[in-house]
Amino acid sequence: MPDTDLPLAHPEITPPPRAYTFELGLALAGAVSGGAYAAGVLDFFYEALEHWYAAKERGLPVPTHDVLLRDISGASAGSINGVISAVVLPYAFPHVHAAQTEEEAAANPFYDVWVKRVDIEGFLDTDDLADKNVPIASLLNTRRLDEIGDRVLHYEAAPRARPYIANPLKLVFTVTNLRGVPYAVPFAGDEVEAGHSMIAHEDYLRFAVDMGQGAYDRVWQYPDDLYVAHPKRLPDGGWTAIMNAALASSAFPGGLRYREVERRWSDYMQRSVVVPDELGVSRVVPIAPQRDASDGHGATYRFVGVDGGAMDNEPFELARTELAGTLGRNPRRGDQVNRIVLMVDPFPEPDDLGPEFAASINVVEALSALFASWKQQARFKPREIALAMDDAVYSRFLIAPTRPCVDGSERWLGGRALAAGALGGFSGFFAEAYRRHDFLLGRRNAQRFLAEHFLVPANNPIVAEWAADPAMAHYLRVRDGVLHAPVIPLVADCHPAQREDTLPLWPKGAFDPASLLPPVKKRLDALYRVATDKWNDKLLTWLAWHTYARRKLLTFASRRLVEALRKHDLW
Repeated sequence: MPDTDLPLAHPEITPPPRAYTFELGLALAGAVSGGAYAAGVLDFFYEALEHWYAAKERGLPVPTHDVLLRDISGASAGSINGVISAVVLPYAFPHVHAAQTEEEAAANPFYDVWVKRVDIEGFLDTDDLADKNVPIASLLNTRRLDEIGDRVLHYEAAPRARPYIANPLKLVFTVTNLRGVPYAVPFAGDEVEAGHSMIAHEDYLRFAVDMGQGAYDRVWQYPDDLYVAHPKRLPDGGWTAIMNAALASSAFPGGLRYREVERRWSDYMQRSVVVPDELGVSRVVPIAPQRDASDGHGATYRFVGVDGGAMDNEPFELARTELAGTLGRNPRRGDQVNRIVLMVDPFPEPDDLGPEFAASINVVEALSALFASWKQQARFKPREIALAMDDAVYSRFLIAPTRPCVDGSERWLGGRALAAGALGGFSGFFAEAYRRHDFLLGRRNAQRFLAEHFLVPANNPIVAEWAADPAMAHYLRVRDGVLHAPVIPLVADCHPAQREDTLPLWPKGAFDPASLLPPVKKRLDALYRVATDKWNDKLLTWLAWHTYARRKLLTFASRRLVEALRKHDLW
């Protein structure tokens, strides 16, 4: 870790950006198998930056301003894409084009993870259930995720300098903390010394990744950052922790294995809650759990972490405060904006409304509706989303899936545009063809977004000088009668006039649900054997399972799967 005098806490207002530079933050929403779409967006985003900066280095007539990617916040699948970015950005890696062979495409680390490896077949394998003395941790086999994570951490290629990536690159991953962080709020006249106690379960894990390129900016590392260094020297505690955090953030409850997370208790002393009062602001700080506080700031704090999307599925605010500070604001006006958060959200639309009449549901459906309500409440952030979609606000942008439907009669938006959109975002795990479609759609949407929407008024001081050059006029666009300039200009092969990423064919009929039944049956039988290993009357339970329960489960699952695929025009 660099020898540096660190500030005492995350700054309330951060220093201004350097001249002629847009500072960027990426907020990667939870996406389940829609992570393939977000991976495609990132692949094109990084390729566009590569071509633009290569053109500037060659002295070609291209826009002269700069961008600097300062932070990536992620939830669930977004955290996986965040850690892939942190690992591979110091290296040169090929980008994916529709005309490539599968072998060529698989050389791209984002494509390799999301299209080639995150497949239901591996999750249904039973090698994790071989030891009956090990308790069942998840319905699916998450050893495959451990193997994928290890593969990502060992990725290496020829080095590539990327001056548009900050050093350190900040990562913030949301996680649901099942243990919780206790707070105590004092009340006047309260006879209880500890005050009114509350426990926070919405948590996040922050990292400062030394990208190994250029000077390390000490201002941007805070006490609760875990320092992680490039080049990787595995095994390394920092990289193990960052991957563990991403996997914890992705641990869908019940389906994927929960993760144990270990931090310094002092990290949580930065998590004060700011409360306005007549004197300005006061702070409510966490109180150390008794058995963790024996040695003060040096204490270790452990908890079980699961899906970050259960509490914060669109971590926009974490990306924003990383740029602006806890009390800072990013200028919103187009002629003043200098910091921008771009949120990538494969599923920005709400799910169907829940039950209306009590008599229409049973207890199981009521519990299911409760879980759905919990998820939707975690996503209820109307102010953040409204600002991201407001054309008058230039400090926050949203990119989400869009494509014409198969017959061209309408446009599909959000999860409806993704092959991963069926079954609540899980269908992408069933077929490589689904994930390939979504990855390529992400690239295409990103190209259109950067060219047509990721713009600021041409009188913004960061771009005004080059925008006034008549030789640069072809980079400008008129929107709502106002001349705009691109934040990330498309040059060379990234420009639609040179190579437009084609719309992938809709993968209808690419997956046969019947092919899933044998591995599902095998997995269910293995789970049954472990669950009943200590039951006394095994004969009766075996008969009940094999003659009734398993058949009912398989029939229900098969019917539900076919209905979902048919509704999504995939069957």
